[in-house]
This record gives sequence, C-alpha cells and structure tokens, in this order.
Amino acid sequence: MSKLIKTIERVIEEQNIQFVSFDVFDTLVFRKVAKPTSIFAEAFGDVSSTQSVGMSPGEYEELRHYAEIRCKQKSASSEVSLEQIIDSLPFDLTLRQSLLAAELAAEQRFGFIDKDLKALILQLVANNNLKIVFISDMYLSAQQIRDCFFSHEPELQDIPLFVSSELGVSKSNGGLFKAVSKQVNQAYDTWLHIGDNLIADIKNADMFGIHTIHAGPDLDVKSIQNAESKLFSSQCRFNALRHITSTHQPENAQAGAFQLASFIWGPALLSFCDWIIDKAIARQVSTVLCLMREGEVFAPLIQKRLAQRNIGGFRVIKLYVSRKSTFWPSVDTNTKHWFADLIDIYIKRRGYSIANFYSDFMLEADDVLAEYKNVEFRTADSVYVGDCSLLSLLSERAESVKNAVKNRIDTEKRYLQQYVDSVAGVSFSECITVDLGNGGTIQNHLELALNKRAAGNLLFYSTNRIYDRIATCYESFIGAHNNQYNLRRLLWRSPECIESFLLGNTGTTLFYDENAEPVLGEPTSQNKYAVESFYQGAEAFFEQFHRYGFNTINDGDVIIILARFLRLPTQKESKVYTGLYHQDNFGADQIYPVVSEQQIEEVKRLGIDSVIDRFYEHEQWQIGKLHWPQAICSLLDAHLLYRREGLVLNDNNQNIQRLIEVLEERQWRKFTVCGGGIFFEQFYQAASSQMFKVERIVDRKAEINGQYELCGLEVLSLKKALLSGSRRFAITSFAFKDEIAKNIIAIARDMGVEQQVEIVSV
Repeated sequence: MSKLIKTIERVIEEQNIQFVSFDVFDTLVFRKVAKPTSIFAEAFGDVSSTQSVGMSPGEYEELRHYAEIRCKQKSASSEVSLEQIIDSLPFDLTLRQSLLAAELAAEQRFGFIDKDLKALILQLVANNNLKIVFISDMYLSAQQIRDCFFSHEPELQDIPLFVSSELGVSKSNGGLFKAVSKQVNQAYDTWLHIGDNLIADIKNADMFGIHTIHAGPDLDVKSIQNAESKLFSSQCRFNALRHITSTHQPENAQAGAFQLASFIWGPALLSFCDWIIDKAIARQVSTVLCLMREGEVFAPLIQKRLAQRNIGGFRVIKLYVSRKSTFWPSVDTNTKHWFADLIDIYIKRRGYSIANFYSDFMLEADDVLAEYKNVEFRTADSVYVGDCSLLSLLSERAESVKNAVKNRIDTEKRYLQQYVDSVAGVSFSECITVDLGNGGTIQNHLELALNKRAAGNLLFYSTNRIYDRIATCYESFIGAHNNQYNLRRLLWRSPECIESFLLGNTGTTLFYDENAEPVLGEPTSQNKYAVESFYQGAEAFFEQFHRYGFNTINDGDVIIILARFLRLPTQKESKVYTGLYHQDNFGADQIYPVVSEQQIEEVKRLGIDSVIDRFYEHEQWQIGKLHWPQAICSLLDAHLLYRREGLVLNDNNQNIQRLIEVLEERQWRKFTVCGGGIFFEQFYQAASSQMFKVERIVDRKAEINGQYELCGLEVLSLKKALLSGSRRFAITSFAFKDEIAKNIIAIARDMGVEQQVEIVSV
C-alpha cells in the first residue's frame, strides 16, 4: 500500500472526517497522451482523416488551446463549457460538431483511472459514515465526464460530481468549495479534499479550513515536463504513468531516490531492458551476463521484463567482474613490450597513487612509499628523489619483480577463466554481456583474458573510448546512432548521476581466490537506503507500465528524459545527491560525495553563471572536482538553468507561485498590480483565493483609452494610481517589467513620493 493511501486512511480516522472529495483530472483520471492538450490533436486527426481541413493536428491543438483561453476571458465567471469552446472555433457548424464528437471520443479512448485510488474510493464508499464526492475545474459537464471516463465503472458513476463549468465557480478562486459546501450542507472542519494542484486543491482548500492531502509527486513535475516539451519536443505518451508511479511511493522509501527512479530512470531502464531482450532474441543467445556492480540492478529488471513479456528460456546471470578484477588477467605476457605497456597504462590512470603501485607490483614498503604514497603515479615523472625521477625509480624496482608480476598475471587469468566457465555454464562466445558502459573496458578485458569474443557486448551508453579497444565489438542503447542533445558526453562527464544508484549494496570485485570465487570490497554503506529506494522506484515503474497495458518505450523518449535531467536538474532532484556517495570503480580506493559542501563553496566562489558558461565551453573543465556542475548550480539557484533557457518566462503557473512567495515574504496583503494581461487574470485568481487584496490595476491601455474595469477592479494610469494612494506595486508584465519599474520610479520621483514606493516582480 502506498504512503498516499495510508495517509488518506489515517487522516480520515484521526480527524473525524465525514466528507471526502477527490479532484478528478491528474488525481484519479489520466490520459495515455503526452499532455492533456494532446487530446485535441488526436481528435483533430480523427476528423481530418475523413474531412479536408487544411490544418495540421499540431496547429489545431494550439488553436483549440487558445480558443479555450479566449472563451474564459469573455466569460463573466471565467468558466465555460466544451460546447462554448468548440463553437468559438473558425469552422462551419458541421465541422464543429464533428470536432466536438471527436474530442469526447478521444477522451474516452485515451482516458484511464488510477487503480489504487479507485480501490480506495470504493472502500470509502462502502463506509456508511462517509460521504464521497468528486469536484473538478473542467469545461466538460458532469455527464460528459461520466460518459468518457466512468462508462465501465458503475460504482464511480453513482458518486456525486461537481464541475466548475456547470456551477460557474472554480477551485482556482475557492468558489467551488463554497458551492459544494452550500449544496450538501457540509461543514469545512470535517471535510477532507485530495488533489494534485498545490494551489487550487491544497492552498485554496486550506483557506476554508478543509483538511487536504496532496496527491502527486514531490518532484517539480510541471517544470520538468514543460522543459521536456518545449526544449526537446517530447511526446512521451506514458507521462501519466510516471506521475502515478511517483505518487504511490511506498511509505518506507526515500522519496527523492524513489521518484528519481520512477519518474526519470524507470522509463530509461525499461526501454534498455527491452532492447537487451530483443538483441538476445535476434542473436538466438539465451545467456545474459550482467556485469557487476550495475548488474545488481540490471539483472532483476531484465528478469522482470522477460516475465512481463512472457518470454522463457533465458538465463540472466550476475557476473562478478570489475575493471580491477579483469585488468591483470587481460594482460598478454607473450608480447614483447607487455611490461612497459603495463606501466604506461598506469601512468594514464587518474587517481592511481604511488601506494596503489606498490600494492599492485608487490613492492616492499620503504621510505619512498612512506613519503610519496599519496602522490598520483601519473605525476611521478615530475617528482624527484635525489637525482632520479620517482617514475624512473619505481620502474626500475618494478622491473626487478617482473617474473613475480608475470606469475601473478598467469594465476589471476586462470582463476578468472575458471570463474566465468563455472558461472556461465556455456562458452563465453555463446553469451552476451550487459553493462552501463562508457568505454567498455571490462568487456575488452574479458575477451582478452578468455581469448574469446562474446556473442555481443551491450552498453547502456558509449563514448568514443570504445574505439581505443578496436578488437572488441560493442553495441550501445545510447550511441552514435541516436546521440542527440550531447547526451553521451554529458553522461560521460557526470556518470555519478546514475552510477551510485546502480552499484547496489555490493562491493566491487577485487580479485578471485584459489577456489575461483570472487572476493569483494566493502560496499558504500552510506548509500544503502537511497539505493534500495531507487530500486523500489524502478521496479514500481516496471510493474505499473505492465499493469496499465503499455507496451514499449522508444529510445527517443528516453534520450529526451535523460537530456533534460542531465542539463536541467531541478533543485529537488539535485538535493538527492547531497546525501549520495560514489565509489571509485577501480578498486574502491576512494569514496566521495557526489555533491559536497566543498564543491558548493567552489561554485559560489567562481560564480554560478561563470561555472555554467565555462562548463559548456569545455565539458572536461573541473572534471573529477565538480562532478555534476548543473546540479550544484540548481542547488544554489533553483531557477537559474531554467531562466537561462527562457523557460521561467513561459511558465505562468511557476511565475504565479514565485510572485506569491515574494508577496508572502514581504508580508504584503494589499498592493497595486501593474499589467492587465492574461498573466494578471491567472495571478488574480490565485492571489484572491489566498486573501491577498489587489487595490487597483495599472495598465498602459488606461493611458490611451481612459479608465476602465477588469475583474471588478479599476484600471488606471500610473500617475492616477499614485495619486489614489498606490505605493506598493507588483509587476505582472514580464516582457516590460524593467521599463515599468523605471517608469514607476520616475513618476514617483516627480511627485515627491519615490522613497515611499516599493516594487516586486519575478
């Protein structure tokens, strides 16, 4: 049972609730389309297939959307019906009638109900001490909603349904709560309302003393999906499923980690698993070797997807290997320069210390180790011990134990071969390997050590590092064939955004003992709760995807979801990583926080705008020091990345919320608004419902045409507003906010009241 369901049950019991109302859309009812307005395009596509209209579905979707806005502007109550909206379209009567019928048919075809919430509602209906109703801000009538979404739900059809389009009042201004209370004679203090909209369903209901529960993810889903749509042209038809899965998180899960999986990584992992299965079927290979430690997550998810697709005959095996455990066995000691090549590899390895070198080459501890153990081996040629460079000194000492090193390599090669043979049960050439990817190092090591090629080496993503190992063939889920939005480079630059979650609670494989059994290092215990919650989220998405009858997710949708995530992580997403640690994958010698206070302070020192500019000029800048610069910048300024992309200016809901937050911080309860456009009308509804008082409106139209009324308020010129006593101004025109602010100051200065004037804007 989800935390949401348990919370609803607990509040009903503890607060003596007698009346429970549920919002309808995006709480109980969802659509299998990318966004609600996509229904318009679907309806138009049905009509245009039989009638010549001369417009694309996308153009009609936009027309239909703005027709609704214009109808609401002309309505005294701002509430309109679907018939009124369709009648305002610039088409003849026959076409309008076809579009009306097609839209209702599309709603019915694509609509579906949250099964867990439905089960709860039916349980509550059976309780004779409770009255259950639905309430909705919607242009559809109550009967249309029943016909479209409850036609196969007789128990839901009987539940009273109150709709804003019929009552002429909405939750957005609080009027619908009043109307329902009056009609059913219900007191507010024994009323519980459940809904997804934090303003209309939660804040506005709270104002009346109604108990409320938010039914929705904690993540900034509106900002996320707005960015996916506007920057990347997303058409993910499973968006509602992301929402439902994230809403129904388990009570014992860490919310941030669970929702990162259910909303972001779950779709990517499901599509990846399907791709692996399809590749294996095409090759007629039945043994899948999931390379550890990512195999801790990949293996059970592949098995789950096989079961969901009703595919049998596959063996999915966790193969305990790592770059460290396969490196020595992969060395070919029969080549002429194998030893020099071995040392050259270590010179290039970032983070490899002198202490690591002593351990790997079995050198006895001495004064050199004591003094230089923390020095990176790759800098040893610039460090001198007397007249000799540290690199030369260590190379000579390593040469003296060359035979011992060769014996070690031969032994470790034999142990690895025995381990793989015993676990795989078939020849390595009859297996496919699965790994997160990047450079494909482990796969190359395995093929060299076993002297066999795998039937396939499948990577979640790859970089051009795979071509450093030209003898090994790789295939990538995200690779050269679909590398959009620079996603591969971003994943390569900041793998910490996912690796820490995929490593599970298992230590890295260090080597194989004399019984050819893997010896593991210590797991990153700090991540245990987050990793478990992440897996719960991924598994939950898989289960809900299958439960609601979805079939596949294409890689294009995955790329969009991940590109947005890597480039524009929200502040809530980024906060998850402040408690997450990453373990160096070559021997687990280092454990470090993905986002640390030290990194945050460094970004503050450099300046966040400068950091982002320098990062996009050269992605390797500060690599290994600032692991994920975008996340750090979002922690310091929640809106920076979205502001730079122009997304904040385009999101009225977000701007309204921010402006109200500013007003609350200033403790303004009464003020004058500058700007009388569409944004003002939406802002006015939200502000009024929260007991803010707009005293008057200032707009340029009043300068030209004289004083008029809007929403029952006077619209004046700026000078007349100042003369009428206005001193606090909230600017709701974003295109001209700087000019308006300057104008207010200039006229106030001329009138001698400049010091009394205060201005806020977003």
